[in-house]
Amino acid sequence: MATRVRVPALGIDLPVMRQPGSYPACNVAMYLRDLKQPGQGGPTYLYAHARTGMFLPLLTRSQVNNGAGMIGMTVEVYTGDNRKFVYRINEVRRHALDLRAIFARGSESLWLQTSEGPKGTVPKLQVGASLVSSGTASHAVAHPVPRPVACG
Repeated sequence: MATRVRVPALGIDLPVMRQPGSYPACNVAMYLRDLKQPGQGGPTYLYAHARTGMFLPLLTRSQVNNGAGMIGMTVEVYTGDNRKFVYRINEVRRHALDLRAIFARGSESLWLQTSEGPKGTVPKLQVGASLVSSGTASHAVAHPVPRPVACG
């Protein structure tokens, strides 16, 4: 399972966990259970709120030239078995209404999602990335301690 996500160029560095309740928590990213995890040969989908210290930089950058400045940025995802997967952003989808195109993908990929509007609204921002490499990581690096809080 994904345990950490980093987008160094945007200052994003969050623990990843399973969504703890019916509404996404703050201070962590979460994974969509219906899709794959890194290394399983399909799309991985991580999401977090568009808030300071979370995925807000994705939303902010997407609003400039439709996110073209994010193309080529590196995303690192760490997993519970002490692995590091490196992806490169190759797609920015603003105002996405559903996940159909992502579910249809069969290849290893990463998708980061955040909101574009107030609480619970659709559409969403989806940022896609392709796998570049994978390797090992230390346990300490791969296992940050999640400290989720209820968003209000």
